[in-house]
Amino acid sequence: MRTFRLILLITVCILFSTGCKGKIDDGGSDNQAWVHEKPLVSRVEVFCGDKLIETYQYTYDIQNRPVTLVKTDNLQGVELLNLTYSYDAAGGLKVLGKFYPLASNRFITATWDKDGRVLTYGGSWSGAWTYTTTVNDASTAVSTSAAEKFAASKGWYSSEVAYSEEYTEKAGCITKAVKGSSVKAQTKHVTHSESASTLTVNYTYGSDADRQNFAVYLFDCDFPVWYAAGLPGCKKLITGISCSAGDVPFDDETRLEYSLNPAGNIETVTRTDLNAGKTILVRTYKFTYL
Repeated sequence: MRTFRLILLITVCILFSTGCKGKIDDGGSDNQAWVHEKPLVSRVEVFCGDKLIETYQYTYDIQNRPVTLVKTDNLQGVELLNLTYSYDAAGGLKVLGKFYPLASNRFITATWDKDGRVLTYGGSWSGAWTYTTTVNDASTAVSTSAAEKFAASKGWYSSEVAYSEEYTEKAGCITKAVKGSSVKAQTKHVTHSESASTLTVNYTYGSDADRQNFAVYLFDCDFPVWYAAGLPGCKKLITGISCSAGDVPFDDETRLEYSLNPAGNIETVTRTDLNAGKTILVRTYKFTYL
C-alpha cells in the first residue's frame, strides 16, 4: 500500500485516452465518475518467463463500473487485494475488503469535488493517510498530496509530515513526477528539526493510445482507487521510465513494449527492468477482456 511505501521513502530520506472517464457530473445517480470504457478488462496475468507470478481479476456492474478487484501473488498463493466496490448517488466510492497485510473488512472512501477536478481518498485503518489528487481539464493528474500531524501526550513532542507529488503534463501525458517528503519536529524544550527529500521519475511515450489505462500499473499510487478513477489519465502508452535524485540519475530504468489487437487494445505488455544497462527482470502482462 502507499502508506508503507511512504514510510519507507521517509525513512531512507529519498525521498491516459484513458479507460475511465475520470470526471463526474454534478450529482445524481447518472454520475460518470467511475465508468470504464469497453472492452472491459476481466483479467491481467503477469508472467516471468512461463511462470505465472501475479494476477489481477475484475468484475463490473451494468454501468461498467468496477465491482470487484482481486490481486493474487501466485508465487506465494496469497491474495494481496480482495475488494468490493460500492457507489452512492452523489458519486462517492467505497472500497471494502482485504488489503494485504491488513485484515479483511477495512475500507477506503473516495470522493470527487463537484467539478470533478479534486479526488480525496483515505483508508479506515489506524495510521492511514488521506490523499488529494488534482486533475486538469483533460482528466490527467497534476498533483497528489497528503499531510499528517502527530503529538505526544502532555505536549512533549509534536511533528508534521507532508508528502507531495507534482506531475508535469504534456499533450495529456505525464512526462515527469517529482515526489517529495518533509518532516518537521518540535519538543517541549523548543528544539526543532527539519528534513526534506525528493525523487524524480521521468516517463517517455510512444504514439499508441493507452485505452486500458495501463499507466496505473506503473505509477506509485493507491491502485484500487486510481484504477476505478482512470488515473493517472495518460493518453499514450508509456515506453520508458527512469529516476533521479536531484541531478543524480539512477542506474535503474524500465522499458516497455506492447502488442495491440487491430482495435488498438492491449494484448500483451513486455516490461524489462534494467540496471546499468543490464537486464534484471522481464515480465509479461497478458490482458483478457469480457
